[in-house]
Amino acid sequence: MPKTAFSGMLVIALVTCAGSAYASGPALSGDAVNGKRIYMSVGCYLCHGTVGQGSRPTGPHIAPNPLPYEAFAELVRRPANVMPPYTTVVLSDQSLRNIYAYLLTIPPLLDSKAAAILER
Repeated sequence: MPKTAFSGMLVIALVTCAGSAYASGPALSGDAVNGKRIYMSVGCYLCHGTVGQGSRPTGPHIAPNPLPYEAFAELVRRPANVMPPYTTVVLSDQSLRNIYAYLLTIPPLLDSKAAAILER
């Protein structure tokens, strides 16, 4: 492999890793307990369920395993569908990080077949 090709691959790998670390960085400063309270109080649960499970008629699942923080924040601030935008006037950046921290605490379903009921 030519030295320049290897160098290019190394740079891509480092940028990818750095981007992943940055994307999860802001969420690490969130308070999951407060995030759950905010999630319930601003009405996220109405469309996405109390544990982020979502459903076909109301809204997509957002937990477990939420999108990387940057993508999550972008969708909350500027949604591409019928979801209202939650600007910083409605939801502060810290509150958004707290909600994301809460979503990160939600464990996966123990029985994957149990999720099928949500598709009905």
